[in-house]
Amino acid sequence: MRLQKHIKPIAFLVILLHSSLQAQDYILKLGVGVASLYYPDYIGSRSTQLLTLPIPYIRYKGENFRIDKDGLSSKLLGVNGLKIDLSVSGSLPANSESNGVREGMPNLDLTAEIGLKLVYNLFEKGVSKLEFELPVRAVLSTDFTNIKYRGVVSNPQLRYSLNYNEFEWTFRTGLVFTNQEYNSYYYEVKKEYETSSRNAYDVSGGFSGFKNRVGMTYQKDSWWAGAFVSYYDVTNAVFKDSPLVETKQALYSGVSIAYVFYTQ
Repeated sequence: MRLQKHIKPIAFLVILLHSSLQAQDYILKLGVGVASLYYPDYIGSRSTQLLTLPIPYIRYKGENFRIDKDGLSSKLLGVNGLKIDLSVSGSLPANSESNGVREGMPNLDLTAEIGLKLVYNLFEKGVSKLEFELPVRAVLSTDFTNIKYRGVVSNPQLRYSLNYNEFEWTFRTGLVFTNQEYNSYYYEVKKEYETSSRNAYDVSGGFSGFKNRVGMTYQKDSWWAGAFVSYYDVTNAVFKDSPLVETKQALYSGVSIAYVFYTQ
């Protein structure tokens, strides 16, 4: 496995987490739960999957580092409402043989997206907050035998959060931009995979659609629950004419529940 070039960022995260746990002022919560996800094979695919699996519940909040429902973040820089966080995301694998328009093409592997996110606090009063977020992430895919670079994705967006007693509501809306290498992985059709119903297709980088997301979490005593719905529109995306794009809309949703058994 070709891992040497990825050792440094992994080591950085390990060192960051270790140093954060050495801090005297922090909150750590551990638990276990279950999550159910509904999602398309990729944005633009009509083939969908429903996945239910056990999940760990990890929440950590220190002075400069935290783990929460949005993933890992580290306050690398903070000045007058402006900060730079880590940004982590990803996507699940999909089997091309069970996806009509991709039949005969390579499977889509598990991907991880890792990068930085610029966050600016536009407004905060009482239980509400409005922020502008600008993440830029590198995308890596793996079939568990090797790791490959798949391009860059960015999703500038507005994030509004509302905390009310045990509930937290979040609303996000923004644009998606991806480079040519990322779009090729999902939407390019090489000559060797051309068929009578699937033309060869080259794709460029650029605007890749709109993304909106609504999320809710609830926490009471030792129980935590969450749910989200994400909606994508790729009507005017640079890859909209790809034969692999069956629909111009995509919907992701999920629900989860966890029991917290440890609090520090």
